[in-house]
Amino acid sequence: MSPEIRRTLMVDAAIVAVLVALALILAPGLAVVGLLALLVLVVCTISFAASVVSSRRRRRRRDARRPPPRRSTLD
Repeated sequence: MSPEIRRTLMVDAAIVAVLVALALILAPGLAVVGLLALLVLVVCTISFAASVVSSRRRRRRRDARRPPPRRSTLD
């Protein structure tokens, strides 16, 4: 993993830790925090699935535009 990616992941982890601490302190109860966590998981799952579908579509379009490989004339 490159240092830039590692640094970005560390910043993301720090942001998440602060948000979790704030949610636990400010929320009226753990049940509310749990519901928010489930909501975040659902949104992340939908986002991840959409990105996978999008990348597959892009890959198919890119492969469709490529010319077929040439055959060898040595046969």
